[in-house]
Amino acid sequence: MSEVSSGAIVDPAKYRIKVLVASIFGFAFDGMDIWVFALAAPLLLEAWPTLTLVQIGFVATCMLLGMSAGGYVFGPIADKYGRKKALVWCIAFFGIATGLTGFATDYIQLAILRFIAGLGLGAEWALAGTLLQEYTEPAKRAKYSSWMQLGWPVGIAIIVAINHFLCPIYGWPILYFFGATAVFLAIYIQVAIPESPVWLQMQEAKKKGIASGAPAAAAAGISDLFKKENFRSFLFVVVICTSLMFTYWAVNTWLPTILARERGMSPKAFSSFLLILQFSAIAGYFVAGWAGDKFGKRPVMAISAFLAAVTLFLWMGVEWEDQRMFYILGVIAWACPSVIWAILLAYLVEQFPTHIRAVGVSTGYSTGRLISTIVPVVMGAAAQAVGLTLVMAFISVFYLICMFGVLMLKDSSAHI
Repeated sequence: MSEVSSGAIVDPAKYRIKVLVASIFGFAFDGMDIWVFALAAPLLLEAWPTLTLVQIGFVATCMLLGMSAGGYVFGPIADKYGRKKALVWCIAFFGIATGLTGFATDYIQLAILRFIAGLGLGAEWALAGTLLQEYTEPAKRAKYSSWMQLGWPVGIAIIVAINHFLCPIYGWPILYFFGATAVFLAIYIQVAIPESPVWLQMQEAKKKGIASGAPAAAAAGISDLFKKENFRSFLFVVVICTSLMFTYWAVNTWLPTILARERGMSPKAFSSFLLILQFSAIAGYFVAGWAGDKFGKRPVMAISAFLAAVTLFLWMGVEWEDQRMFYILGVIAWACPSVIWAILLAYLVEQFPTHIRAVGVSTGYSTGRLISTIVPVVMGAAAQAVGLTLVMAFISVFYLICMFGVLMLKDSSAHI
């Protein structure tokens, strides 16, 4: 396989499926790498007798901080040097760091390597999504965005299977060694996928401007997001991402505890229920792709955010005597946010012009992630005062904040 020309502007239709497949696998490695630590933690506690829960928490925090910083690092790189280049570096970065983690001998080494891997992880979703959307025709952007989202449960399923079948034989390092295979995806993208034609067209326009005597434009950066013409879009992208991250970390951190301790479900029962919820999420992805392209991303996301707020409040805030109603509301409350997440990327990339698109999406997403790192601590403290179930019901307010942010922006492909 010979490397495609990095400077040639290609017909997007010829490479669209390749870009989609690469984006799905990239997001699969993203989900896989995040779940690796959760799966390795109990094994590490057994393998390293002096390791404590506090130290495990420190490592997790370092990973989250790295992920938050990743968007600020790779977003400007993608706008200056190209979407493809930045994505390749980003995936190779977290692949190599993840593989090296398998050789760690103490929690300090683990924390450093997880922070480094987090830098690449934090930018992958935004960079892969930006590249995919710039290869996709406007009428199909929601569908392609929702298909990319399928990579997440696929990645989780793969790493869970490795944990189940291989960890008893090879121990915890095998989880991290497998994560290093992301490097092969980076190599595939480098040799098989051309640079974004939209980004290349922007570079051609710059060259023509310079040739005609026009002054060269300064390289775009994070500071450009605070200019008058961009700040409003950036502000509400941050509002959307922050509110979604608040609800994501709240639900995913505490739901198993609520089901086991406050709802009295056995480990087998709540594990089965969580599996059902994953299928409802996948259903939400497919509905989102169809509905977003047919009715518009903005109304579909806004309606889904409203329904997510209502159903999460009813699910968590009401003591249902009929367990069937509890299960039904749970499935709906899980599917509605999945609709939002499925077409979120397609909506966000349309809010920024080409020269700051990657930095706008990645910085907005990373800012939301950074702010949301307080969620587990704040919820834990609040739960001691009023109970975890009531706090979780209050979290539904953030879906309404998300709806507000969505409505303050617009469906538009004018920038792409």
